[in-house]
Amino acid sequence: MNWKKILIGKWSWKRPFISLACIYLLLGIIAVFFADRVIFIPPPASYAADYPGLRYLKSTEGESIAYIHMTAAAGKPTLLYSHGNAEDLADSQPLYDEFHAGGLGVFAYDYPGYGLSTGTPSEESTQRAIMAAWKHLTGSGIPPASIIITGRSVGGGPSVWLASLNEPAGLILISPFKSAFTTAFDLPFPLFPCDRFPNLERIRSFDRPLLVIHGEDDEVIPFSHGRELVDACASADKNLHPIPAARHNDLFQIGAEQIFPLVRGFAERVIK
Repeated sequence: MNWKKILIGKWSWKRPFISLACIYLLLGIIAVFFADRVIFIPPPASYAADYPGLRYLKSTEGESIAYIHMTAAAGKPTLLYSHGNAEDLADSQPLYDEFHAGGLGVFAYDYPGYGLSTGTPSEESTQRAIMAAWKHLTGSGIPPASIIITGRSVGGGPSVWLASLNEPAGLILISPFKSAFTTAFDLPFPLFPCDRFPNLERIRSFDRPLLVIHGEDDEVIPFSHGRELVDACASADKNLHPIPAARHNDLFQIGAEQIFPLVRGFAERVIK
């Protein structure tokens, strides 16, 4: 039996194109139907039910969303913080503490399927979670003009989505991406349909103050993504702050002395 012929088939000029089409179809099926499993990587919960200040709210689909709220000092804004991938809300506690030490409020929450939040992570479920957080803040007496939507890495997805629908004091994006598929395949355009988090398109309608912070040597989400988001934003008040030599996971280790004063200065300016 000629296994080579069975597996490869008879050679013709059409064969490479057929093979490429099959590969594209296979990757397309994975992208469309299994993208959420690739995009979201929930780690084991790093905190327990007795974590200080931990509370829960409900999304419109009934997911239980874990959150903490560190109250702002008088006259200071609150950061509605969406964390990065492969971490939960407790992993960024040192960041919250530093922001809060400067008087800023911090409302941090976990996506469905992360930490002690119930449900399954997806573009839609993270949007439900951040909308529940927004409604909780605004419903508890904190006006939109005192809220700065802040997203890091994958957290930029729900953050840009929420910002495009509301009028917060401002938007801060830390190591953001243009869209999920343009990041995964490192292309200037989405290779497959049903892209997730089309941030580049959504940010075109955002006209409030924008600050983007991005490591110049980011090996996960190229620095060019942050620059293109700033260029596409409709706001007249927008800034891109590069952190030299910083990659994706060491951004705060390398750039902390720049990032924290930058965020505080942005917050104080846009809240006036």
